[in-house]
Amino acid sequence: MNAQTRRTARTARAARAARTTVGAGLGALLAGVTVLAPPATAATPTAAERAASEPVAPCVTHWQSWRYTQVTNDCATSLDVKVVYEDGAEGLCHPAQPGTTTTIGEGYTGRHGHVAYVATC
Repeated sequence: MNAQTRRTARTARAARAARTTVGAGLGALLAGVTVLAPPATAATPTAAERAASEPVAPCVTHWQSWRYTQVTNDCATSLDVKVVYEDGAEGLCHPAQPGTTTTIGEGYTGRHGHVAYVATC
């Protein structure tokens, strides 16, 4: 083995040793890290929340396509309404003026699926 080959072999061994040392240090560092749990979220509405989401009057009708949920307000007064989905999720409140049709939620291909009912806010 000539001098150049020995020098190359020594450099390769030194590089391997450095990688091993760095890898071991990084492994020890990662082993000491505490994993934090994601914040807790409300899975299902409480009884008080369910009571606050009463179905809207029968003069308000809804229909749901694959893309949108719409309501028609045939009542004499304007109402604030929201969608309550079958999985328990509730949409945002939207004003519905008398005699108008308004888009108030996502369709059945959205995150929450089909509408259970439309509620007053």
